[in-house]
Amino acid sequence: MSVRLFEGKEHATSYWKYRISPSEELISKVLQFHKSNKNAFNDLAVDVGCGSGQGTLLLAPHFTRVVGTDISPAQLEMARKHVNIPNVSYRESPAEELPFEDGSVDLVTAMSAFHWFDHSRFLQEAHRVLKPHGCLALLNYTMDMELSYGDCSETLNHICNEFYAVLQPFRNPYLGPSSLELYKKTYDSLQYPVKEW
Repeated sequence: MSVRLFEGKEHATSYWKYRISPSEELISKVLQFHKSNKNAFNDLAVDVGCGSGQGTLLLAPHFTRVVGTDISPAQLEMARKHVNIPNVSYRESPAEELPFEDGSVDLVTAMSAFHWFDHSRFLQEAHRVLKPHGCLALLNYTMDMELSYGDCSETLNHICNEFYAVLQPFRNPYLGPSSLELYKKTYDSLQYPVKEW
């Protein structure tokens, strides 16, 4: 089962304006891992569950073609509105039914979206479309973390934990109690010979 949220035009506008994009440092780590395989190519990257496309755009300088996919027409409309890069395009599709041929994709990413997918069906689909030496990158931020900032780290973490505790009852049940647990369980289940957390 997958969960469909964030699809309206108003939400897509807010998503573009306020959604946190992956850092250049994180994208660099993904690209370094991808390039560590000497048989890897940079022809096609697919960003699944791309939303309004912030993460998709970060891949553009590194691949011949980048395609963002999402289930929401409103999110894709917002993404197209902000793209002026010739090698980036967007397609409407569920994460579990990617519109690409078998073994045709070099990099599949899901940036803060995997947790909404039908996990096993998406992983099978990503495996289907990836080239033999392709790379799957599941990125996410989590509230299960500790912050460090000067001499106020302990206070900062205490405030954040109080804030997260207030939000916890409103967490979508599909996500379970911890995103970190979901991603660790998924990582442990992947049968790829080389993988990195």
